[in-house]
Amino acid sequence: MKTKYLALLIAAMGSSLSFGASIDGLDAAYSKDSTVYDGTSGDALTVSSPTTIGVNNTAHWTMAFTISGLGSTSESNVGLLFTYNTGSYKNLEGLGFQLSESGDLTLCAGGFAYNGGTNSSPWKAQTFSDYSTSKPLTLFYTFNAGNVSIFTMLGNDTSTLTTLTTLSSGASFSNQNMTQINFSAKDTSGNTWSAPNGITGEYTLNNFDLYTAVLTEDQMREYALSAVPEPAAASLGLLGLGIFLMRRRRA
Repeated sequence: MKTKYLALLIAAMGSSLSFGASIDGLDAAYSKDSTVYDGTSGDALTVSSPTTIGVNNTAHWTMAFTISGLGSTSESNVGLLFTYNTGSYKNLEGLGFQLSESGDLTLCAGGFAYNGGTNSSPWKAQTFSDYSTSKPLTLFYTFNAGNVSIFTMLGNDTSTLTTLTTLSSGASFSNQNMTQINFSAKDTSGNTWSAPNGITGEYTLNNFDLYTAVLTEDQMREYALSAVPEPAAASLGLLGLGIFLMRRRRA
């Protein structure tokens, strides 16, 4: 009996260190649990209560999230990770990806539907070679008074934290608030948007948090490390599960 409880305790210790993400002393305004997107469907996070999030030239916020299980895209297709929108201008900015069979990962960021759909900004992209889908990727999308910067960190390697791209100012809109964040894509109507050149792309959203502050690099590292389990934590979970299964077999 003692061995059984020990196994469950070890497994729980491992799992408690393996899921979710957090920053000490900073609470997320909105969070979303783990979700698997199969490339054909998406969903939305409604942004209203407990606080509104502005997209004007005084707003400051960060979307932080970890993804894994990216599916390869074909030819020039772009997989969509997310867009965010307002009631008036629909989708304003978004983040997508291209992943080749050889492991070249291109992250794409851009704006669209500016000024009620009359203007759009070009997509900007950066490519990483030899990307391994076995390692989660943590991304940070910061909005600082209309200026957007995107950071990334691979797995739990803090040395990989880097700025992917900085979009020029112009993503700010007077008297507008974010109303939804759309994950993956559904269609081209209303509050949803399909990525350029076609498909939505497959991936797993491990965790997502929206903070009403521009995160520092130290906070980004803390978030990413808390989202990606350390090898020791994963080993604890597997050890506990193994002991538990051995007990069941003997019984």
